[in-house]
Amino acid sequence: MSLAEYCSIWPTAGGQQYYTQAVAVGKLRPILSYLVGWAVIVGEISTGSSCAVNSAAIIASFVEVTHPEVEWKPYMTWLIYSGFLIAPILINLKQTWLPAMNIFGAFWTIAGGVAWAIVFGVMAPKHDANFIFTLFINNSGYASKGWVFIMSFYSPMYGLYGTDGMMHLVEEMKDASKEAPRVMVWSMIFCSVTSWLAALLLLWTAGNWEDYMTASQPYMNWWMDVTGSVIGGGVFCALVMIGLNFFIIVGTNNAGSRLAWSMARDKAFPYSEYFAHVSTRFHIPLRCMVAILVIDLVIVLGNDLAFESIISAGGVTLQIGYAVPVLVVLIRGRGILPARPHFDLGRWGYFVNVVSVCWSLIIIIMYLCPLYVPVTVATIDYMNWSCLIVGATVLFPGIYWVWRARHRYIKETNSVLEDNVVIINGVTVSGSEALRKAALAAEK
Repeated sequence: MSLAEYCSIWPTAGGQQYYTQAVAVGKLRPILSYLVGWAVIVGEISTGSSCAVNSAAIIASFVEVTHPEVEWKPYMTWLIYSGFLIAPILINLKQTWLPAMNIFGAFWTIAGGVAWAIVFGVMAPKHDANFIFTLFINNSGYASKGWVFIMSFYSPMYGLYGTDGMMHLVEEMKDASKEAPRVMVWSMIFCSVTSWLAALLLLWTAGNWEDYMTASQPYMNWWMDVTGSVIGGGVFCALVMIGLNFFIIVGTNNAGSRLAWSMARDKAFPYSEYFAHVSTRFHIPLRCMVAILVIDLVIVLGNDLAFESIISAGGVTLQIGYAVPVLVVLIRGRGILPARPHFDLGRWGYFVNVVSVCWSLIIIIMYLCPLYVPVTVATIDYMNWSCLIVGATVLFPGIYWVWRARHRYIKETNSVLEDNVVIINGVTVSGSEALRKAALAAEK
């Protein structure tokens, strides 16, 4: 809700990167905006990559179970992984395909959830209310039940990512100041409700959960057991899970490429002039999309532990991107915000902002802690290397900042103040002040 309020004021593709520009002051303004932008890009890349890897792993697992004679090779997984990342770019090449894909994705998500609920509600063995609501299982090694409860959000938080994606697409929307915050808030409400219902259904129908937890693809084994069919359960699982993953990849690719394009306009990257280009044929930041694709294809080539660490670090960087602009507003006071005719938190503003920052800080700490303690040679695979990866993530942008970006970023040009173009109520406007005036005029 905090970011939705900022989105109503500054509907730009930069999202958090620009909000930080708008609310920070002094020497910290450019470096904070620069680091927030990089942090969000890393988060978008890691989220899309993890979905592609999960989809490729599901297909590999299904093939190995149904065709044991096939000798599955790592390059096969990589090729499937690559296909899931290339397809979203192809969808973007025709302007009518992406809206159609979004509508189809909404239908697929709802239909898949309903189908899963019906099948498992009818066919799966059931646990009682005591198991669902009162049984506390702690295999982590942590002594504090409160901390274990917080650590249990490690996976569910994944389902709430992507809300910021809308912020990076607003320059392609009509009346973005009004509509984008609504989409952000209602999507979060929908995701929260459906995630809670899905958790209840999962616990109710978990069956022999101990065995599933030790499987390489627990969902695949679970669905096969419930349906009593290797083919039926495997296909059902693949269709639902892979479909969901693919729509997430489409969203993160779109959001990440638009953010990268916005930062390139502000001279945040090497060869920014090249990446700030918008394809005149396809009307999308194609070069940024391809650049993100190349990064996605490369990061998975390391070992599994390194890749999983990158994914975990992505959760940290996203939370940093969420928290920094809100924290700056809290420090400076909400009085610095301009009029907010379309979405104003009003007297609840400070409360919502404080809760948002505190929650992000808790999630960051959680993502930086190992899943199991104590960490030994036997459990080294469960060690959380996010601290190291986050440090490495900061290293390259930091070096480039010292070398060149600090002399160029939002100094030579500023994408929002100079060449940003947004359509509000059918009127084309440019510049942050023009955006605010147009929003006020539209409200009147």
